[in-house]
Amino acid sequence: MYRIRYRIRRVFLPPLLAGILITFTLIIINNNGSLLRQVFYNYQINFHGIPGSYLSTKTPNESYCNFRYGLPEELLYEESDLSFPFEEKDKSPYRILRDAVEAKWDKSVPEVTYATHATADFINYIPEIVRFWEGPLSIAVFIPDSDADLTIRQLAQLCFCTPEMGRVSVHFVFPLSAPPYLQNHPEKLTCELPDSSKLSTFRMTNEIMYPINVCRNIARSYSQTDFVMVTDIQLVPSEELASRFVEMTRALHVNKPKPPSRVYVVPVFEVEAYDVIPRTKDELLMMVKEERAVYFHRHICSHCQKFPGVKTWLEINPGSVNIKPFVSVKREYPFHRWEPIYIGGKNDPLYSEALSWEGLQDKMTQMLEMCLIGYQFVILDGAFLVHWPGIKKEKHKFNLKNSWRMSFQQQNSKQYSKIIKELRRKYEDNPKCKL
Repeated sequence: MYRIRYRIRRVFLPPLLAGILITFTLIIINNNGSLLRQVFYNYQINFHGIPGSYLSTKTPNESYCNFRYGLPEELLYEESDLSFPFEEKDKSPYRILRDAVEAKWDKSVPEVTYATHATADFINYIPEIVRFWEGPLSIAVFIPDSDADLTIRQLAQLCFCTPEMGRVSVHFVFPLSAPPYLQNHPEKLTCELPDSSKLSTFRMTNEIMYPINVCRNIARSYSQTDFVMVTDIQLVPSEELASRFVEMTRALHVNKPKPPSRVYVVPVFEVEAYDVIPRTKDELLMMVKEERAVYFHRHICSHCQKFPGVKTWLEINPGSVNIKPFVSVKREYPFHRWEPIYIGGKNDPLYSEALSWEGLQDKMTQMLEMCLIGYQFVILDGAFLVHWPGIKKEKHKFNLKNSWRMSFQQQNSKQYSKIIKELRRKYEDNPKCKL
């Protein structure tokens, strides 16, 4: 038996004064005299910029999570509890511990899952997503060595401080060469989260490759709903996205997805640093008009998230709060470099697990396969995602500090070419499916 143990000394402290709470209402008047609604809930973003900081005034309660494997005080698992990635299976250098935290919900929860991935230094974003996503979440977390300790300590805080965590499933992914390691030290459990972005992680210190597509596949495949949105953990959903999507599928008599089929694209935007995150399309359109928001990666990769019809999409007054189809397209030339975030099914093509985050272009081969199969991409109106505030305006530069990534990029390039050849042999070629 694998036995990894530490104890949490549960000291429930009274609420701490996190400073003077400033009550304010942000009102913006557009050219027509209409008002943007109150965004008081977002004051943490304006004053702090640290995700999850709103929890600091809460008091730990009984756990809202269904912990397994002895968590959160111990981590106990047998070899038979471990599963394998989907492509290399038992030949893979990675192993998975499914449902370390297992979600449970009632019938009132809309059945579409937010499936995502994380490392120990991104755990702060989980409470931001669960308070705005009404459906279940499935999260695959990469926990090599002592990153398991950093991750579980943060999850323990979230599970004792955030009621919405009851809808979250967490799966652990780790390399056989660096199995999870937990330190034995007492903890004072509070709801004041550390800034996880400042944590010194085992992964970064040892320059360990992040198997992003292994995590994506695990998060999606271990979801408990038919509809799944595979996304990144820094993308905040628009108001009631999950429930309104379910309402749309019912109105259109859309059954559960069956590939080859169609998927439903959720446009992605970004806003200026320390600005508010728009919750509705009318708020988003106002911010775009004022140049406080743009479609995602507009300045560093203009083709990556520039979806077909974006100009028209931004000119349409929402008129209602409903989600509805905007246009149905195929991901073909000239949109062959488009990387949409979409709501699909668990049986859509896998993400290529031989590709790493460090090596770049990690989603492109899956996009090619969907193009060759003939998928329809239905772009939704009234639904969108917004990246955590901060518009990127310069492409990432490989300097001496991060030159270690170059070897991963070379490795990705080799695997990329190999995968493309295999896909073109597997499917009838379509000259419009370019890369």
